[in-house]
Amino acid sequence: MSTDLVGTELTATETELLAAYDALRALLAADDLPPCAAAGVRAALAPLAVVVTDLGLRFEHLTDLGV
Repeated sequence: MSTDLVGTELTATETELLAAYDALRALLAADDLPPCAAAGVRAALAPLAVVVTDLGLRFEHLTDLGV
């Protein structure tokens, strides 16, 4: 994805934030995470999801992802 939700090109920082968000989402989707790791990933993902949503990079509710 090279644009935000309104079509503006992403900056390098926004691209990195989105990549970090996607990486955490992918980790959380892994079925083999121990409970302590899953809890830590959830704890890291929540504030980053707020940033990604506030910047208009992605709009999704974490509860829709089962978080």
